[in-house]
Amino acid sequence: MPELDVETRLANLEAKEEVRAFIAAYCATVDRIGKIGDLVDLFTEDAVLRNPAGVHAGRPAIEAYFTAFFADGMQASRHHALNQVITVLQPGVARHEASFIALLGRDGESKIVFGRYEDIVVKQEGAWRFKDKGNHIAAATSLEVSWVEGFGSAGAS
Repeated sequence: MPELDVETRLANLEAKEEVRAFIAAYCATVDRIGKIGDLVDLFTEDAVLRNPAGVHAGRPAIEAYFTAFFADGMQASRHHALNQVITVLQPGVARHEASFIALLGRDGESKIVFGRYEDIVVKQEGAWRFKDKGNHIAAATSLEVSWVEGFGSAGAS
């Protein structure tokens, strides 16, 4: 693989930091329950959101998913992205991979969700947006049950 010039290396580092800030903004926006429009604005018009509830293609489908998700007794939400790996695929296009922990308050119950983000983000009109957003759940449980119970056999790997 050829050595990248200084300008390209600097541009890649700047892009990675911008993507890291974008993901932090996504987590903060998800945690502002009910701000569906702000959340949907983080996706391209033709974006795809993949999660255990299915594949949601396009902003209208993504908006419908988030509207239903937050209408279902959600009282509190705190998302944390961990162990982020950002790979610049080409200028304005990057892959983001990270573990996540989401602490949720729903219907009087304290839930903990462990999972993985696998995203493709693109820079459009000076702003990063999700082109393909993967929210994969590894384990989910409640504080009442114990966080380790949610892992079942998955925790052994």
